Formats: sequence, structure tokens, C-alpha cells
Amino acid sequence: MKPIEFIALHREDDEGCECLILPDGQVEEPIPSHISRLAQLTGADTAVLRKYVEKNMEPLFWLVEYTGCMSVWQTRVVSPSGPTQEQLDALEELRDAALIAPRYLLEKPGEEYVKSAAAARRAVEMQADGAGTEGE
Repeated sequence: MKPIEFIALHREDDEGCECLILPDGQVEEPIPSHISRLAQLTGADTAVLRKYVEKNMEPLFWLVEYTGCMSVWQTRVVSPSGPTQEQLDALEELRDAALIAPRYLLEKPGEEYVKSAAAARRAVEMQADGAGTEGE
């Protein structure tokens, strides 16, 4: 949904804001959880993705980088390394509507996450290309 629609739905909430901001600026509920919804958004087999997430990596940061989505709470935002302008605009709308704190903590994945997520995207694309050409 558009940020304004999300704001209208949650303006009266007692709880803080929790959402995902997709690369196109659309906002959605993180149901059942941030990590689970991000994993669903990958559209990839989780067994394939797990091969690329090193044991010392936080799955949330890795999935944010892989999907390009922002994970948002009232006082914290986990952003991909290169957020889109649409995401930044949506985030500003949420802040202006007081759904997130004026001085929220902004976190981004480190270079190791960027490289790992890029490698996983390439592997998933190659696997999809190979699956589509078999038997032709």
C-alpha cells in the first residue's frame, strides 16, 4: 500500500510503527515477522539462500540487503546499502506522520553482507535460468 494508506490505518495505534518499505516505496505489514516476510519476498528457496548467510551474519541485515527492502520499527530502521528514492520518501512520510521517531536509529548492512547477498542473487538467477532451459 502507499505510505499515506499505511499512515491512515495506523495513526491511532498505541503500539509503535512496524513495517517493511519495498524498493518501489510501497509499505506493508511484516506478517508474520520481519524476517519471515523478507524471506517470502525473496521468492527463492530458503535452502539455497542459507548457503550464503554466514554463521556470524544477522539474517535480518542479510535479507534486507538481498531484497532491497527497509525494515522499520518506531525507533529503528534497517536499510539496504543503497535505498531507493521512493523508500527514502516513504520513510520521510512515516516520520512526518509521527509513526516513527524523529531521531530513529538507521542501520545498514556492511560490505560482507552486500557481497554475500549479491552472490546469492547471482546463484538464484543462474539456478532459475538453468531450470527454465532444461529439456528444451
